[in-house]
Amino acid sequence: SLHSQTFFDGLVGHPECFTYMAMLPFATVNELDDWAEKQIRQDRSRALYAMLDKTRSNRVAGIIGILNTVPENLSTEIGLLFTLPAFQRTHVTRTAVGLLMRFCFDELRLRRVQWRADPANAASIRVAEYMGFQREGIRRWDYVASSGVPGHAARKIDPMPDCNGLHVLYFAICWDDWEGEWGKKVGGMLESSQRG
Repeated sequence: SLHSQTFFDGLVGHPECFTYMAMLPFATVNELDDWAEKQIRQDRSRALYAMLDKTRSNRVAGIIGILNTVPENLSTEIGLLFTLPAFQRTHVTRTAVGLLMRFCFDELRLRRVQWRADPANAASIRVAEYMGFQREGIRRWDYVASSGVPGHAARKIDPMPDCNGLHVLYFAICWDDWEGEWGKKVGGMLESSQRG
């Protein structure tokens, strides 16, 4: 795809970017493209976007997506967030999240946008709370990780013994939060990001 090589190059040598993901680092750009085709493009509940830093000549800064979209429930999830190391601890992540939140609530008119994080992923939790997502609780054994991904070991008689389990901390922001105060707060953050 258009930005996959640049995104892949930004991840090379940074396996820590996958620490809390349910998959292993991509070995090649073709593997990344195959993953995007199978996991994103073929699933109508998902969309993936490149994050571009407009303060640095539109450099690719990472990816962000919406997934688990259920139109009949007017809900989705912001996820698959990878901010490349060169852009971490900058305005990029909060700007991308804020723009996607605005799109979900103001354009798609959704009622609920959720966020999931590994309970040990302090950076993801910090972003979620900073952007107004409220903690809803931990679902234990919520996800089966790819083989080789660290996690919680399964029982001996498990049908997928080579795939660890992941506990997931759930957050959400809903339309009433957005219209109550968070839409204005996020709008202010976005305006300040544009000013530099």
